[in-house]
Amino acid sequence: AEVAAASNTSTSTKKSSDPTQFVLVSTCPDAFGNFETPFGEFNGMKRQGEKIVLDEFPSLSSSVLQMGKFDDNFVEEGQELQYAEAEEDTVVVDGVICAVRTEENVKKAEQKRINRRDAARAAVDALLNEDIEGKKVQVYTKVGKTDIW
Repeated sequence: AEVAAASNTSTSTKKSSDPTQFVLVSTCPDAFGNFETPFGEFNGMKRQGEKIVLDEFPSLSSSVLQMGKFDDNFVEEGQELQYAEAEEDTVVVDGVICAVRTEENVKKAEQKRINRRDAARAAVDALLNEDIEGKKVQVYTKVGKTDIW
């Protein structure tokens, strides 16, 4: 009976003091160029994972963090984490989820960047950050000129 009671508590509603159960770390749409891999378009595969986490597992509390491009050479460690609402760049073509680079991003030619250690700190912070739970957000510490277009 105690085992059954313990298993029932693990699937019951989440208390506000409980950590987020799943944090998916992905990439911002402007972090890398649009290139094909043997398994499909790179950004499209990232968006597929994000969609699966947010749509297919409603019983899990989750967050999706789209990290800016890692840059340890020109982005100082220890800067304040900045969060932005994630841009919707997902499109379904012939049943396959792909990512679309918006014309606005190409014109801006800016790229969100983050130091790797700050990215790790953001992933750990996301476990207890109720403001981003259930959301897809972009995480960065600096915006700079892009090097991919």
